[in-house]
Order: sequence, then structure tokens, then C-alpha cells
Amino acid sequence: MLLVFMLIAAFLIAFVSTWSWLRLARAKAWLDRPNVRSSHHVPIPLGGGTGIVVAFLAVWVWQHQASSARELSVIAAVVLLAVVGLIDDFYRLGIKVRLVLQLLAVALLWPMLLELPELSLPFSIKPHGTVLALLLSLAIVWLVNLYNFMDGIDALAASETVFVCTAMAGLTVLAGFPELDPAVLILGAAAAGFLFFNLPPARIFMGDAGSYFLGLTIATSGLHLIAKGMLGYWALPVLLGTFVADASTTLVERVLSGAVWYHPHRSHAYQLLAARWQSHGLVVLLNGAINVLWLFPLAWWSQQQPDFGLWITLLAWLPLVLAVRLIRKKVVLSS
Repeated sequence: MLLVFMLIAAFLIAFVSTWSWLRLARAKAWLDRPNVRSSHHVPIPLGGGTGIVVAFLAVWVWQHQASSARELSVIAAVVLLAVVGLIDDFYRLGIKVRLVLQLLAVALLWPMLLELPELSLPFSIKPHGTVLALLLSLAIVWLVNLYNFMDGIDALAASETVFVCTAMAGLTVLAGFPELDPAVLILGAAAAGFLFFNLPPARIFMGDAGSYFLGLTIATSGLHLIAKGMLGYWALPVLLGTFVADASTTLVERVLSGAVWYHPHRSHAYQLLAARWQSHGLVVLLNGAINVLWLFPLAWWSQQQPDFGLWITLLAWLPLVLAVRLIRKKVVLSS
């Protein structure tokens, strides 16, 4: 009953906070104005991800009244990136400043990273301690930026958050842990409260404040479950397969083509499909279908066969990478 109350509270706080921010942003003209790289055609209020931040932190902190030093460092990290993202929404920080601040936020997570169990890789490679913390730090920084890259059409990043959080909770139940971890569900409920205003055609965007926060909070929530033995290392990379494949493949191809990788663009596969189909909603539905029908079963399989987790992850990603390459090639060449 307490969990249900917390989820309702997270949803409602996010809903009210986003609605309030929407009215304030319109009054103050805090708008994302369309340009040649935009996927929208009229000015839309930005920074709406603050509603997710407020809702998650309010409920999560209330639930953890006696926070440990490690939990406080996690709060500091996610708040730091939310603030960095909000500043970036309005003033456009340089790439070097953003990366330094992202690395600083990840550094705050090291008390948690150093306590994680070893990671089993093929050929009896088992990184742990400092080595594992370094590897995970790089992965977390990439996830933060990946989420930012994939927040380019209506509802995609928010709906992905709802799926990933629900799926992580579901996997823990299927693994034999009847007590659900509140953090992932609170985050999913907060994202759902924001999603109401972000459904196509979106009335507000989450902006960098939301995408940076979500990338880091999803990572910390997943690692928290791993530390408790409730989730395998490979489940989260599998669940995020569509985002990983599109962002990573597009990045590599842009770098190889000589493009400046961190400049805004509209050449992700999901953006090209949205433009070709003239529908953000169809792309979001396709992403959801892939998540439910392909990625969730493979994430469950990685839980059952942890020694083969890397291979299962690559199996999950491979057709998605090929699909991204095909979409980019066909759409770009036919444009």
C-alpha cells in the first residue's frame, strides 16, 4: 500500500510540476524555437524535465529519511546533472564544460561503484574494484549523453524511461524477489506524469535538464539493483538496446564521415523515420514494440544465463544496429 501511495504521489507531483513549468515557460517565453535541425515546427516550452526531477527527488528523499553517505552522494550527483542540464537548456554550455561536470557527477558515485560485485566477462575476465568502477564510469557518461541524443522527438525518451523502469522491476520479480525496489518505479511514475504533456504533439520538452537526469538516474537505479543482487549486469544494456544502437551507430558513422559529433543534427534513425512517416507517435510505438517483444525477453534470458550475458547483449543489439544503418542509408540516399 505504501508503494502504491508513493507511485501515485510521484505521478501527481510530476504532473502538477510539469503543468506549472509549462505555464511559467509560456509566460517567460522559455521556448525551444525550431531550426533546420529541429523535429518540431512551432516554438515549444523547454526544461519540462524539471517536473520529473522534482517528483522523483521529493518522493525518493521522503522514502529515505535516514539517508546514508552513499545515498547522499547519489542525490548530489543526479541533482548536479539536472542543474547542469537546465543551465545548458538556456545558455548552451560548451562540450568541454559539460563533460567535466558529467565526470564530476560520476565521481560522486564512486562510493557505490567500488562496492559492486565483480563483472563476469568471457575468457575468465572478471573486472572488479577500481577497474570495474572506471569501466562503469565511462558507460554512465555515455548513457547520460545517449539519453540526450535520443531525446529528439515527442514522447520517445519519457516512454523509454517508463518501459525501462517497469521492466527492471519486472525482472527482479521474475528473478524471485517479491519485494519491488521503489526507486525504479518512482522514476517510472514521475516520467509518466511528464509524459502526459509530452505525447505527440508535445506541449513541452524535457530538455537537457530531463535527459541528463534520466540517463544518470536510470544508471544509478540499475546499479543499486545489481548491488543488491536483484538484477544482472547485462539486463539494463539489453533493455536500452534501441537507444544504444541508434545513438552509438549514428555517432560512429558521423565521426567516420568527418562530422563534428557533438553538434546538433537530425540524422538519428528515429528522427529520419519520424520525418519520413510524418509521425512521432508511430516511431514511439515501434520503439515500444521492439522493447516488449525483443528486448525484454532477451533481458530476462541474460538474467537466467549470466555467464552468457555479453553474447546475449550483442545478440540483442546486432539487428538493431543493422536496422539503424539501413534506415540511415536508405533515407539519406533517397532524400
